[in-house]
Amino acid sequence: MAQIEVFQRYLHIVQLLMKRAASLADIQNYLELQAEQDGQKYALSNRTFLRDKAAILSLFKLDIVYNEQDKVYYIEEEEGMETVPARLIEAFNTFNALQFNQSIPNAVQMEYQKPKGIEHFRGILQAITQQKELTFSYRKFDAEQAESRTIKPLLLKEFKNRWYVIGEDGVKGAIRTFGLDRMEEVNISTKKFKKDKDFKPGTYFQNTFGVIYGEAKSVEQITLLFKNGIGNYIKTMPLHHSQQILNDDKKGLLIQLNLYPSQDFISEILSHGAGVEVIQPARLKNAVKTALKKALDQYNT
Repeated sequence: MAQIEVFQRYLHIVQLLMKRAASLADIQNYLELQAEQDGQKYALSNRTFLRDKAAILSLFKLDIVYNEQDKVYYIEEEEGMETVPARLIEAFNTFNALQFNQSIPNAVQMEYQKPKGIEHFRGILQAITQQKELTFSYRKFDAEQAESRTIKPLLLKEFKNRWYVIGEDGVKGAIRTFGLDRMEEVNISTKKFKKDKDFKPGTYFQNTFGVIYGEAKSVEQITLLFKNGIGNYIKTMPLHHSQQILNDDKKGLLIQLNLYPSQDFISEILSHGAGVEVIQPARLKNAVKTALKKALDQYNT
């Protein structure tokens, strides 16, 4: 069986078990139906399923658990399920759908904006996992010349369709963030480094919206009111993991967040224009008001 068919079988098993628990017979019947739609053969013996179960755990970090009492398998989706496995499933699900459509250009339209620097992704990830220093030429958007940089890469982060590498600066010793789209001549050094035990990738940006780091002491309680139906978008795609709905009525969606109000976050608020109002804190409210006034002044001259 071709490798693509094996991956398609993995995906169908995951999709079923993330919806509901199922016996082996249920899974086999489900795969038969999917095989007809896909034009494939997804034969699944008990032995094959055990191999698939192990592969799914390795690939997607999803553990398929067996309930002895009910004799069914299930995936217990924990709160805050890891983003990477979820995105892998999403990406392969999209790829899987496109594989069987011969009229893709007429049925699917992709985003034309493509992030630059993505060609560096694999090498940077390799440097992170192998704990090797990274050297590159870096030119900030507001700089005329590029600078040579050496970092101890610690984390790759995505934000607004751009990728960033977070690492310890070799000269200043501080944790810095670098956009992949501003990097050139990226090389993995032979020099290894020890990871800083105090750096926790999973929680480094927990107080932040975007890629501007904010310490716990910088966190503020923020209240926003979204109007004109924009709240529906905010409910289906929350701005931050701390988001809580305080009220949802004809006046709009009132939410509360606990985060560092960085420039990235102010830019997000501004992107919603008149559809959002900052209720508190006053400092953030004034910052948004000042930015809107500057924008308006450009059209009044």
